[in-house]
Amino acid sequence: MPSLTLPTLTSPTAPVARVAELPAAALRGAFAIGARLRHARVFHPDGLELAGRLHAEPEFEALFGSGERAVIARLSKGTGTPGGWPDILGLAFRVLDHDDKPWDFALATTGESLVGRLLVTLTRGWGSARYGSLVPYRFGGSNPLWIFAEPDPGQPNSASIADLAEHLRDNLATFRLYAAGLGVPKQLIATLALRAAEPAEQRTDYFDPMLNAPQNVVMVPKAVGRIREIAYTGSRRGRGEGA
Repeated sequence: MPSLTLPTLTSPTAPVARVAELPAAALRGAFAIGARLRHARVFHPDGLELAGRLHAEPEFEALFGSGERAVIARLSKGTGTPGGWPDILGLAFRVLDHDDKPWDFALATTGESLVGRLLVTLTRGWGSARYGSLVPYRFGGSNPLWIFAEPDPGQPNSASIADLAEHLRDNLATFRLYAAGLGVPKQLIATLALRAAEPAEQRTDYFDPMLNAPQNVVMVPKAVGRIREIAYTGSRRGRGEGA
């Protein structure tokens, strides 16, 4: 009996994967176009590069390491409103974790209520800003925890980049970092002290909390993290910085 040659059946996995990638490609492309047209990042285009130190509370030294941890950071206006007009303000920073690997945080002004912490908010000034992670983190097997940053008194009452730069000529910008969960009071996790960065310290133009994080730390739900990562990638490509 002659042997039969069965036709090669192509797996549906590849076409399905390509279809599933279409929304991601569209989002990535939209952010790339936006960054290219703006000649800057889509969100938080105007800001100041900073450097400083983070000191973790004892309960959180297992994550950050002990002692003073080196930090590079950026304070920025989310939409780039002119002068001292209110805006969505941002605090992004990179700290070396307990393994001396980069760990990025990207916080924006939010509320602190259960609903408010999920929404960005306009803020009148740097001194009154309250920054949050918008989505919670899971540290190892912990319950979901949001990260918040509160400025210490003394930062400018306006949202002007120029006023902030003037303040930083003679002062540090200091913050207290907190973690808070559902029905769990906020807990101090670290203090952050920042100053204007020297040119040699400006080692990055972007902070990516999905790309740079310890293996046992994840943002939840993961689908939201995936959307943010696609947006970050598109914005970087639009500015000519690759993926």
